[in-house]
Amino acid sequence: MEEKIRHLLNTRVTTDQIRTYFNRQELFQRCSFYIEIKGKDLETQTTISVPVQNLDTQRFMRVKYDAKTQVRVQLAYQTELLKKLVRSRKDIAVIADKIHHGYVVHEEDDIDRKISELEDTAAEFENSLLLGPVHNRHKLIFEATGAVVVPRLTLELKLKKPVTFERGRCVVLSKLAYLYWRIEEEEEEQKQDEPGEEFEIQYKVQDSENHDASNQLIYCGLYRAYVVRNLIPGKLYEFTINRVNSCNLVYSNWTDTIWRTTSPDC
Repeated sequence: MEEKIRHLLNTRVTTDQIRTYFNRQELFQRCSFYIEIKGKDLETQTTISVPVQNLDTQRFMRVKYDAKTQVRVQLAYQTELLKKLVRSRKDIAVIADKIHHGYVVHEEDDIDRKISELEDTAAEFENSLLLGPVHNRHKLIFEATGAVVVPRLTLELKLKKPVTFERGRCVVLSKLAYLYWRIEEEEEEQKQDEPGEEFEIQYKVQDSENHDASNQLIYCGLYRAYVVRNLIPGKLYEFTINRVNSCNLVYSNWTDTIWRTTSPDC
């Protein structure tokens, strides 16, 4: 029995694996979630994109609200699974240590159940990182009239990795800030998959006396670098970077922020 437990702890549910799970969930929590709407043409059986403009606005807002709840429940569920995983692994490890020191096992069935539960929890957590369809209870397309064929819609959650500043490249002078950013864990081919990614920078000076310069929003378009001008020398600034909001955005609870102090004006 000890050998069976040690094999599980050293292969399937190692401490490194659990650390990886925590890192993956931490990244997952910083991602943005969108609704991807596709329709199936009932005549040609082909899949087509469905513009938001073709949807009933009020019903679509309700769907987005439901999808946001779905994402938040999924994130909370991941947290509970990780807690259960750590707790179960600790319990199993204690049993293995007791057996190693001479403890006689009388309830092998109960231990087997704990082992199965640990394996199932790990598998369940991995499945929780997968995004599925949005549970839709609303008819989103306006009622068809005449010979108009209404496509069968499918709604799925789509995840986008967080946008973060390249801190080593960001430089602030007395009146200028050279800012660079990237998308975490983005592969080269993914840049081609998202040709329309647009970004915006918001910044504010940490000076309550200067209200006119306190908040500024800059649209950066498709670029992943920008020069912010007309800063005040010798002031602390807060910069944030994010994607431009999309009507398909469902949930985003994290924005990257850096603080930089401009050089004094000589």
